[in-house]
Amino acid sequence: MGVQMQIAGAVLGLMAAKQQSDIAKMESDSYKEQAHMAMIKAKQDEAERNQQLRRQLASLGTSVTASGIAIGTSASFGAIAGSEKEIARKDINNIRLMGESTRRKYQIGAEGKRAGGRAMMLSGLSKAAGAAYSIDKGVAKG
Repeated sequence: MGVQMQIAGAVLGLMAAKQQSDIAKMESDSYKEQAHMAMIKAKQDEAERNQQLRRQLASLGTSVTASGIAIGTSASFGAIAGSEKEIARKDINNIRLMGESTRRKYQIGAEGKRAGGRAMMLSGLSKAAGAAYSIDKGVAKG
C-alpha cells in the first residue's frame, strides 16, 4: 500500500505543479495586458494634451484678433504661443516617460510570474523524480 501512496503522491504533486504553473501563466498574461493598456493610455493622454494645446492657441489667436491685432505682426502673440508649445512639449515628454515606465513595470511583473511558473513546474518535476527514485529503491517516504 505504501508504494501506491508514493505513486499517488508523486502524481498529485505533478498535477499541483502544473496548476500552479498555469496560474502563473494567467497572471503573466494579465500583466502583459496591463502593459498594453498603459501604452494605450499614454497615447490617449498625449493626444488629449495636443488637443488642449490647439484649443489654447486657437483661443489666444481669437483674443488677439478680437483686439484688432494681426496675428503675424504681434511679437507678444508669438512669445505666448511659443511658451505654450514648449510647456505642451514638456508635458508630452512626461506623459511618454510615465507611460513607458508603467508599461515596463508590468512587463517586469509578467516576466517574474512566468519565471515563477517555470520554477514551480521544475520543483514539481524534481519532487516526482525523487519519489520515483524512492519507489524504485524501496525507500518509504514518511
